[in-house]
Formats: sequence, structure tokens, C-alpha cells
Amino acid sequence: MKTDWERNRSWWDAKAPQEEESLGDEVVNRALRWREIDRHLEGVQTILEVGAGTGAFSIPLARRGYSVTHLELSPAMLDTARQTAEDVPKIRFVEGNAVDLSQFTDRSFDLVLNMDGAISFCGPEAERALLESCRVAKRKLMVTVSHRAWMAPVWVTSSLQVAARFVPAVYAMVDRGEWDQEQFPENPAMAKGVTQDYFPAFKAFLPSEVEAILARAGMKVVRLGALGSLAGLCGIDRLKQVLEDEGLFEQFLDLCERFDREILPDGPGTRQRAGLIAVAERAQ
Repeated sequence: MKTDWERNRSWWDAKAPQEEESLGDEVVNRALRWREIDRHLEGVQTILEVGAGTGAFSIPLARRGYSVTHLELSPAMLDTARQTAEDVPKIRFVEGNAVDLSQFTDRSFDLVLNMDGAISFCGPEAERALLESCRVAKRKLMVTVSHRAWMAPVWVTSSLQVAARFVPAVYAMVDRGEWDQEQFPENPAMAKGVTQDYFPAFKAFLPSEVEAILARAGMKVVRLGALGSLAGLCGIDRLKQVLEDEGLFEQFLDLCERFDREILPDGPGTRQRAGLIAVAERAQ
């Protein structure tokens, strides 16, 4: 497996116009991430967001007075974020790659956020990307990655649609959480219909894999598990009903958090956006 960074950059550029659109359970995923971020802001002054996209988190945090560095691989997403943040003084925009944060020294930021695709879409270099985020975190780290528990059924479904059988890519995902479009002959057909008919090299994680990487990096896990499994299991019609009522939505978020912590902590998380969350702090 190999990550084609130039093609990745073009792929993310093509996705920039729809980056803030919400599909399925995305609204729930983002709201749950905001709740988790808010729990860990005490004492924080400096924040790095890796893979910050068009600024859904970085810009509001800068507006709230935090000193934010917004790092993004896609020039198109950076351009959109800069335009949105024209009146925001405490944000710095940097074009960069999650696997190489060498422009920042060790423990440079009180809080490091690395969410959505900036780890999983590093493919075979995903572990390196996670370790880099750990390295530059002074106090706390929050990451979300794709959960193999959701990706496996997606690959099974695609395989049956394309080939009416279980192709090798299914077993690569189930066994190792790996995808590379050029790895097996059937893979291009499985990517047909996604952005540019292309799905970059990819790594879906198990919670135990994330925990082991964090431990090697000297981080103490505060939370590790599913993010929004209840939303993923309820179905789109019920989600639409919840989203139409602000009070009902807040109650639903409360239930989602209880479900993740008390009922199905090892659940798959949401289907849209990354459904596995880890919050860690620097071990003393």
C-alpha cells in the first residue's frame, strides 16, 4: 500500500464545496465532538487542528479567543477557511500534511485536534500521523478515526453490489482495516461513484489499535470508544424527526452520550464522519 499525496490533495480539493454539508448522522457526530471539545478547554490557550478542512471547528474556537493553528492538506479548503475567517485575528492557516508536523516542535500546543479523515486517509502512514499529533500535544489530544466496525459492513455491501461475492478487499478491511484502490482488480469498481471515482489509501482502526499507539506515544487515555452509535442505529427518518426540534435534538445528544458510555462503548459510532473517538492527555 502507498499513499498518493498529490492525488489525495486533488481529491480533497474536489470535496471542498460540500465539506460543510451534512448527510445522515453527520450533524449528530459534529455536535457530539463539540461537547467533547468543550469538556477539555480548561487551561487551554493554544490549539492545533490537523486536517481542519474549511474551519468548522477551528474558526469558532478562534472566535472564542483561543490561539488556533489551522493545518490542512487541501488548498481549496484552506481558501474557503481563510475567506470565512477574514475578521478572525487569532487563527493562523498552514498548508501541511498530517504525517509530517516537523514545522512544530515537541509539545507545542496545549490541545491538538485531529478529526475526520486526517488520520484514516493517510492509509499505511496513519499510525505515523497519529504519533505526530501526539508529539506536538503539550497537554491534551482529541482524535477521531474511522472505525472498522462500520467500514467492514460498508465493504461487504459494496462487494456484493459490484461482484456478487466477497472480493479480497473485504478481507483486507476485516483483517487489517486496509484499503488501497490499486491493491486488487475489483477495487476500482468498488470506488465507482464516489468523488472522482476514487477512494484514497485508507486505514480503519479498532479501539485496541488506537490505544496501543497512544500508549507508545506516552499518552494517557481519558476516553476511547464509539461516537454516536445510537444515531447510526436509529435510521435516517428518526434522525430527521429529531433534527427538526432543537429541544428534542439536545435530549437525543444526551441519550447518544449515555449509549456510547453505558450501553455500547465498543459500538461502531456514526456512519458518516469518523465514529471512533480518543481523548488523551500527556502522561506525567
